[in-house]
Amino acid sequence: MTANRKLALQAIAVVVVVASVFGVAFAGAANPGAQIAERRMMALVQEGNFNEPRPGFGRPGAPGNVTISSAQAKAAAEASIPSFKIGTVTSLRVGWLVPIEDGKGVVTSVQVSTVTASTAEQAKAVVQGSLSTGWKAGEPRLMRTIYEVPILDSKGATIGHVSVDGKSGEIIRKPSTILTVTSQQAKTMVSNAIKEFTIGEAKDAGSTWMVSIKYKDKVVMTVLLGKLNTPTSEDAVKAVQDSLKKGWSAGEPKQLQFTYNVPIIDVNNNTIGSIRVDARTGSIATGVRPGP
Repeated sequence: MTANRKLALQAIAVVVVVASVFGVAFAGAANPGAQIAERRMMALVQEGNFNEPRPGFGRPGAPGNVTISSAQAKAAAEASIPSFKIGTVTSLRVGWLVPIEDGKGVVTSVQVSTVTASTAEQAKAVVQGSLSTGWKAGEPRLMRTIYEVPILDSKGATIGHVSVDGKSGEIIRKPSTILTVTSQQAKTMVSNAIKEFTIGEAKDAGSTWMVSIKYKDKVVMTVLLGKLNTPTSEDAVKAVQDSLKKGWSAGEPKQLQFTYNVPIIDVNNNTIGSIRVDARTGSIATGVRPGP
């Protein structure tokens, strides 16, 4: 009898939820635009892990006393909301990850399914639309020494969490995802850097030589040469030096999340390696592994 009663109660709960969903749909039927927006935001709220605190990132793990109150943590999160803006959207296996930044870094992220948005731009537009209607901070929950402050949309639904350090009162952030460098700028940076390239040493890698290419005394690329045509390390270094003297150029960059891979092309139009440029800072990556 007890099991049957539980099943009956569960069935009633399902009916109530379904009825409320259909009630929303009927209410929006007279306004197609509102109905579409409603469906999008419902899908947003229903995303997996959407209403849960973010996993820890650079957080103090050991429990301890806090020096700020939950009200102060809420106020810190609330004060940051006016500066919120959308970062660079990245793809997930079943959707999109939309970072929310406050000018100093990522404070939270929103997951949007491919059902809701088929492109990164659509996912960004959905979150931006929600943000424009007004977000606010909810009641914090203390987890060890970190306050997890829920961020609520205009309808009171939790759409993310901002983490506030309970000792310092500072919002915990991830590095910014906002790109400040275009692909053309990355290509120009590498083109200018080529003029300062120097050839380093050749390291033995079995059947090949690994010849390092340096920029400002740091290795930025490695050229691989077979030992059949360059049997000694001196031969390998000279071959790369001669190739560089004939002229190298930067090819068309390919973006991978926050990095541009800029191919290096020799005078015969062969790709001999690539340079990585940080799309957020414009810095050229050093200590890279061998390229093609």
